[in-house]
Amino acid sequence: MPRFLRVVQAAAAGAAALAVMLEPAMAMAAAQHKHHGHQPASTALPPGVQCLAAASRQFHGVPWPQQVLAPKRVWNLTEGAGQLVAVVDSGVSATAPGLAGAVLPGRDTLTGRGGDTDCLGHGTFTAGLIAARPVFGTGLEGLAPQARILPVDVIDPAQAESNDPVTSSSAVAAGITYAVNAGATVVDVSTATTPGPSTALREAVAYAEAKNVVVIAPVSTSSGTTPANVTSYPADYPGVIAVAAVDQDGNPVNAAGKGVPVDLAAPGVSLVSVRPAGGGDISGNGSALATAFVAGTAALVRSYYPYLSASEVVHRLEVTADQPGITLPDPQVGYGIVDPYTAVTTVLPEESGGTAPKVPPARAIRLPPQLPADTWPMIGALIVCGLVIAGLLTAGITAHIVRQARG
Repeated sequence: MPRFLRVVQAAAAGAAALAVMLEPAMAMAAAQHKHHGHQPASTALPPGVQCLAAASRQFHGVPWPQQVLAPKRVWNLTEGAGQLVAVVDSGVSATAPGLAGAVLPGRDTLTGRGGDTDCLGHGTFTAGLIAARPVFGTGLEGLAPQARILPVDVIDPAQAESNDPVTSSSAVAAGITYAVNAGATVVDVSTATTPGPSTALREAVAYAEAKNVVVIAPVSTSSGTTPANVTSYPADYPGVIAVAAVDQDGNPVNAAGKGVPVDLAAPGVSLVSVRPAGGGDISGNGSALATAFVAGTAALVRSYYPYLSASEVVHRLEVTADQPGITLPDPQVGYGIVDPYTAVTTVLPEESGGTAPKVPPARAIRLPPQLPADTWPMIGALIVCGLVIAGLLTAGITAHIVRQARG
């Protein structure tokens, strides 16, 4: 059985056990939450812009992709410090739980405003998978929690409220170019709908490659205006890591058709990440979101091996992937499922000197876990339970001492 599937089975069993353990406290917290009628806060937005509402809830326990990819195993070596990951999407909320303090102002390529608000939520979701800091009461944490996020909004503002938001080749090209000039070391083009080919987009990708920047993009999916199993851009251009999605069993999602390039695969089903405003998390699917796991891994590698070029980083991600055991690259999953631990710890003789750094780079100071308002009812319930148990234990010990004294 492939290692990926063995880890998934173990993770599922652990998650089920954790859910049973937490169920009483969660039920009590939910009752208090409902009683107090707490509602998530909203984000300040430009005049006339309305955000799409997304149902959310507080997920407890570590989501299955983070359990399988296990980035914590390399955090003693690197957490992505010093890396700026551009998310070319719908913008990224600078106030989202777990991302506060990690998001730069960025830019909206269509309006000229900043990119640090997000009506659609897709870009914030992606950024959370890449670099979310710990939030008390949840198990979600990004693969590279010390990386910073550069938000680049390329979604047509007229389509911000649409269920089918669109972008254009020129907007994405401008977004990639802006990200490179702003100092991004990794660019994740995670838009849910992919634009068509264009000279400007090809030149933007070539510019990023010339400037030593890793570019990642999804293969096409059936969502939005782009049908499944067709060539998508900029994933098809040389130098871009084309990412496909897999499920918990390692099976491709919306498997690519003949001629559709795939370089790497990553989890893309039942994903959990942060929402743009207020407490709670949301779930999502698709190869556009799967790119975040490749971007996060690239940030870890670039932080630990700062001397590697972008092409060498791509090579390392491909040769250290969890391979499917068949002829590579596979049409469905490319060189395999991205593997953060192996990508960081493997020594490749073809690289400079063939040795890993002897001294890990200095890590940024980790912020304490944030405490979203949604978690306070649960914390209160746990405190009450703890006080009751402590009182019972104290009473039992006192009674025992009294009996011993009388005896």
